[in-house]
Amino acid sequence: MRCLIATDIHSNIEALEAVLEDASGLGCDMYLCLGDIVGYGASPREALALVRDRFDEVVRGNHDAAVIDAAESFRFNENARAAIEWTRRELGPDERDYIESLPLTCHIDGVRLVHGSPEDPAGWHYVKDTMGASYQFEAFEEQFCLIGHTHLPLVVSLAGGTLRSETDTIVRLRPNIRYLVNVGSVGQPRDGDPDAAYGILDLDAGRLELRRVGYDVERARRKIVDAGLPESLGERLLTGA
Repeated sequence: MRCLIATDIHSNIEALEAVLEDASGLGCDMYLCLGDIVGYGASPREALALVRDRFDEVVRGNHDAAVIDAAESFRFNENARAAIEWTRRELGPDERDYIESLPLTCHIDGVRLVHGSPEDPAGWHYVKDTMGASYQFEAFEEQFCLIGHTHLPLVVSLAGGTLRSETDTIVRLRPNIRYLVNVGSVGQPRDGDPDAAYGILDLDAGRLELRRVGYDVERARRKIVDAGLPESLGERLLTGA
């Protein structure tokens, strides 16, 4: 089974469409979304519609949760909160019902899906590095745990009690070794690369690939400004910061 992994789309339809186009010839059997479909960007309805149409398994992110429960945004900064309030006004009842139906975590064929951390899916904790990942492996039994939330690519393996940070964009997966994987953000990268990030997990071939694809960043930025959202949310798209 070959899985497309996407997370942290953040209402960036231009980036999501570019990812799906880039992956169209790769023969993916399943499409997995790790949450934060909305927030920050100016195309929440379009992003939700495309995720609903194309993705097989979807979990809820903290920005998704904040759309249906304002209390969830108490940790947000001023700009993120403004974007969520705008998004809430943009979405209709059916779209909010869809978000509310999304689980915090699910698993398929030896793969755990969660937005923040398997240890506490509702706590929205950030797993940013190998040390942070070390606390997570006891919280899932599957060989693979796929996470998002930080907008930073991260692949950590655990073998015989030893943690290892995998730094290549193509990782040859080894039997009986467990992995925690963040493929980076589709719509709001924060690793200094503005290109949309996603991943391909090929369980049959034992291969994980972290991929990047360019898209019309300026169009996405301009839509944010035109919508009256904080301009900084658009400016950061230009640098992936």
